Amino acid sequence: MLRQVATRDVVVLDDRAGSPRRLAALTYIAVQYGFRYERTSRVGQTLQVRLVRDSRPEARERSTAALGRLAAGRAPGMRPGTLRPLPDVAPTVSLLKTRIEFDSLDDDLDWRRKAVFMSASAAFMALLLIPAGWTASLAAGAMMAAVFALLLRLEVVRKDRLARRLRSADRNSRRTNLRNPLPKRRH
Repeated sequence: MLRQVATRDVVVLDDRAGSPRRLAALTYIAVQYGFRYERTSRVGQTLQVRLVRDSRPEARERSTAALGRLAAGRAPGMRPGTLRPLPDVAPTVSLLKTRIEFDSLDDDLDWRRKAVFMSASAAFMALLLIPAGWTASLAAGAMMAAVFALLLRLEVVRKDRLARRLRSADRNSRRTNLRNPLPKRRH
């Protein structure tokens, strides 16, 4: 990451395990070196965060201060030798993690397509079990449909919770420079 920060204007951080916590810590470090968060995307199981160089003067000042800390052998805002944030920057890293999670869910397949796929899977399972009896077939199909509906609802609830948290942080900090407009509350 530091090689990209030193030589490029666009940095792409990726995590094959898809850990938003790790990417949030790395994003915070890159922000200290004069970058700003642009977006998150999902490529298969890999989560990618794209950062671009920030041209504002305060970003250059942050970068200069971070380079001084790097010479002392410390990553800015992190505990020595780890990607665990210090208590004073933990809320900022947590907010970055929330933004990364929200954008990765936003980049995910449309929930309607998922619902159609899951409904077709439940119907197919019911058709496969017809030789075992129609009651077993209907019960299996209904059970699969219920589980799929619950999973879709949990995803919507999680995304709403993340959006609410980002909106409240936006209101508290009076910033309006988030890349994606956050959805209005549906309830």
